[in-house]
Amino acid sequence: MSIAKYFQHSLMSICLIIPAWTIQAEQIESIKGANTIDAFEALNLFEKGATFIDVRDEFEFQLGHIRSAVHLDLKRDFNDLYLIETLDRDIPIVIYCNSAHCYRSAVATFLAVAWGYENVHYFKDGYFTWLALDLPVVMGHSQDKLAKTDAADSEWRIQMKDALEQVQLAKSQGFEQASAPTVRSLAQ
Repeated sequence: MSIAKYFQHSLMSICLIIPAWTIQAEQIESIKGANTIDAFEALNLFEKGATFIDVRDEFEFQLGHIRSAVHLDLKRDFNDLYLIETLDRDIPIVIYCNSAHCYRSAVATFLAVAWGYENVHYFKDGYFTWLALDLPVVMGHSQDKLAKTDAADSEWRIQMKDALEQVQLAKSQGFEQASAPTVRSLAQ
């Protein structure tokens, strides 16, 4: 093998290795103020009735999501969590995205902690790990965004869904007409 060919192959190998290395470096392992959990810890919280928040986009959510999850697209709806005034900030919430390579759950977890939520769990491994372990999911369009008919809904989940319905109602009516103790003013 000529030196030029050797150099070309070496350069090509480096170009293939560097992107994989940088992706690995970008995984966010933990968020200050939140508890990073694996799938088995997430299942334990699910069975205890914690509220799961799916921060993926609408299309991904509709393809499938963890059963009873509340859908708050990070780019569109997640700030509703800040606007809720009546919700106890100590309720257990589990925030997830697709996988450990999905930054949205890390950003959402950081925001929830910054907004004063005290019992936040960062499910870094996300939906694909949950699905691979054959844990409870909803596939397709079989669950409404804020459906309250699922038997697995706990009191915490119902409180979260009710509070989010109030925020959505306030948004549709304009915040000026919304009841003060329910929804934060955007001016704050």
